[in-house]
Amino acid sequence: MKMQGEAHHAEAAIARALDAADRVNASINAVLWLDREAKAGVGPLGGVPVLVKDCIDWRGQLTTHGSAVYRDAAPAAGDAEVVRRLRDTGATLIGKSHLSEFCFGATGENATFGNCRNPWDTARITGGSSSGSAAAVGAGIVPAAIGTDTGGSVRVPAALCGVVGLRPTLGRVSNHDVLDVSTICDVVGPFGATVADAARLYAAIAGYDARDPLSFADAAPLLEGMDGGVKGLRVGLPRAFFFEDLQDCVGQAVDDAAAVLERLGCTLVDVPLGEAETLRTGGAFRFVLADVADARRDVYPEHADRIGAEVRRRIELGHQVSGADYAHCIRLLQQFQRTLRDTFAAGVDVLLTPTTPVTAPLWSEASDMVATTRLVARNTYDLGAAGVPSLSVPCGFDRRNLPIGMQLTAPWRAEALLFRVAHAFETATEHHRARSPINRI
Repeated sequence: MKMQGEAHHAEAAIARALDAADRVNASINAVLWLDREAKAGVGPLGGVPVLVKDCIDWRGQLTTHGSAVYRDAAPAAGDAEVVRRLRDTGATLIGKSHLSEFCFGATGENATFGNCRNPWDTARITGGSSSGSAAAVGAGIVPAAIGTDTGGSVRVPAALCGVVGLRPTLGRVSNHDVLDVSTICDVVGPFGATVADAARLYAAIAGYDARDPLSFADAAPLLEGMDGGVKGLRVGLPRAFFFEDLQDCVGQAVDDAAAVLERLGCTLVDVPLGEAETLRTGGAFRFVLADVADARRDVYPEHADRIGAEVRRRIELGHQVSGADYAHCIRLLQQFQRTLRDTFAAGVDVLLTPTTPVTAPLWSEASDMVATTRLVARNTYDLGAAGVPSLSVPCGFDRRNLPIGMQLTAPWRAEALLFRVAHAFETATEHHRARSPINRI
């Protein structure tokens, strides 16, 4: 049972979140629905206000998946496993967050609910598809939120909105009653204002679920040694592909971040990951297009007129992928996974790359969602498809004061190592303390 003071503190945190949403959401469109009757729970996350991406079922509430197709659907009959776990740890679910239609797009565009806007500059994209969760944390509405990631849908908006975002190992967090995009890539992941915020949310939602065929049981501690420091760790820098064609400010910020880790005791090593470029130039993204086309058979072509034009175009592209094309994509992916295994087996503990090659583009420069998605998700897609855990952490700003994110990637099931490295970096820097202009209102 909560003591009186603890209960008061929790209720005050919920009230602040609801008030913040009322003040700033009209400017950024991050929240689709608020539960104004939300009450503090009991547990490790007691009273922590959390937003949930609106592709995740919440008992008694409509799950729109960001589409007009589902606006008149029946409310969810039960909670997704991640929602159940959040409730069990005491988190307070205060509402549903904005998303790209069918979780398909890395800009934050949505033809039905309007575009989500970046809290650092509302004329710019948030990234997506977990646009609202990232923007809400970046705007200070909530300290933590839940999103999903297929090819970068947590990490890209985390970087562009200046927050922390984790893509866990495939199977670490249950996808039960979560919209599927590509079942061999989809994961549920947390956002946080700080590394600790994201880590606490991750610990709450991770675990085995027999209803998810890709879920696995693992006895390893989820957050062991977060304060253990990084002395002696080997940090791999895959300069080819991941560090090419960057905005100068992005490359400099990530190089500076690498220097911080080196001062903390890490050894920096250059590593070749040439298969990443082969995977991209070989058109490996086509298998996700095909997966989406298959997953949306329930609505396309029957309800094609209710699907946004850009998303409909990508579904149609998926129907053009042949079986031979699909098999070729999977073969390229397996080659990349083998290279990653060999790299980690050779003694590299984590990889460090920019999360995105650019800071947030203007909406006026992002009219072609496919082209913009390929740009901002260039460094996230291959690693996501490989199933390894990756964490985006703020590491600097450009001259317009737009945030820059660095991406840390570890071996499969090594999320605790990611949080350990990120926490050490965050403790040694001040980037996470900056507030977006919306967060100052």
